Amino acid sequence: MRRDAGPWVFVTQCLHTTQAFLLLGLVLAPSPVYLPPMTSLITRHLLNGLITLFLIVSLTFFLLRIMPGGPFDQERQLPPAIMANMNARFGLDKPLHEQYFSYLAHVVRGDLGPSYKYMTRSVNDIVAQGALVSFELGAAAVLMGTLAGIAMALLAAWATGAGTRGGLLLDGLFSLLGVSALSMPSFIFGAFMVLLFATWLNWLPAARLETPAHAILPVLTLSMVPFAYSFLLVRNALNTISHATFIQIKHAYGLNPWRVLAKHALKNALIPLLSIMAPLTAALVTGSFAVELIFAVPGLGKHFIYAVSNRDYTLVIGITLVYSVVLILLNMATELLYGVVNPKLRST
Repeated sequence: MRRDAGPWVFVTQCLHTTQAFLLLGLVLAPSPVYLPPMTSLITRHLLNGLITLFLIVSLTFFLLRIMPGGPFDQERQLPPAIMANMNARFGLDKPLHEQYFSYLAHVVRGDLGPSYKYMTRSVNDIVAQGALVSFELGAAAVLMGTLAGIAMALLAAWATGAGTRGGLLLDGLFSLLGVSALSMPSFIFGAFMVLLFATWLNWLPAARLETPAHAILPVLTLSMVPFAYSFLLVRNALNTISHATFIQIKHAYGLNPWRVLAKHALKNALIPLLSIMAPLTAALVTGSFAVELIFAVPGLGKHFIYAVSNRDYTLVIGITLVYSVVLILLNMATELLYGVVNPKLRST
């Protein structure tokens, strides 16, 4: 084959790949045979997720190649012979379309390739180790922040419904705390936590994850954002729902105001919160660079920033792929939870 036929080969392989995904879509798409609503929803999300992952991997692959420089560029330029050997070792001397399809073939098999920066480690090992740390901290932060925000929203709504001056003052203080938590950058709040509890009071360790006590400050810092969103969204929704007819009827029956809020109003007030929980949770469980840098946590967020600055192509794509998978799964879980919280949404 002629040397100038490379682009045509690339176009042909792209067409073949597109045809393969269209055939996959025809196979996985809901058939005319009746499917239960839940099965149809899951099938549709899985199909959309596969196409989305393919597009994300492809766009990330080519965007990284457009960036100036390469993974082996340094302040002191390597000799041309060594540079050629490094490129040959990792297949970077091949045409771009060959690198692309070779990488796709490895990703399909679950192999994210070697790291160009940490040459003795694979991307799978780095991602697995970092994901475990980020997931533990992020999941604890989301759980603690969300529960605290919902509890304080219920308390503020109950205090406001009482109509006393103290209740209105409590609602105002909680609202100020929620807005402040949402407005303050995480690196400022994290630095303040270190200064207060580690330096001045000497109650907690400042950094690293050697004992469970080392995780307290990072989790507290990460939990401020889910706390703020949970409180503000649920509090605003409770304020609106409290004027609904079915809530007024419950009060007319003489039911306990706290029971009306917690049992009848809260379920509907959670719907706005569910809408933002998927991206918020995905961002926290896959690592926060600022928090991980302040507390010296070896999570995915820290690895991602270093991978971008070092042009570690495979590690950047690997972490991006993990984040995308988590986000797609959480979005699917959110859709399913809509039907649990409000059965009227199951048919939509």
